[in-house]
Amino acid sequence: MGRYVLSGKGTFWMGDASNGGEFTAGDLVFFKRRIVHALPRILEEAMAFLSFDTPRRYPKDIIFVNSEDGTPENFIRRKEQWNLYA
Repeated sequence: MGRYVLSGKGTFWMGDASNGGEFTAGDLVFFKRRIVHALPRILEEAMAFLSFDTPRRYPKDIIFVNSEDGTPENFIRRKEQWNLYA
């Protein structure tokens, strides 16, 4: 899975919080399949990513460490639900 950072700046980690760094607009960040990862801090607003998964992931593969942070259903939305003018 990869994310191309369109705007903003933040931090990420893979595996655990000791294995991470910062990202900013123009960076391409890859996360290994089945490895716990996080984007814990926004350092500059407004964050925008172009995300891609190959092969396409099954939405139920997404597990939030803290269930209050989200659900697979609200993390991956169908195209019909996108609000490009929000």
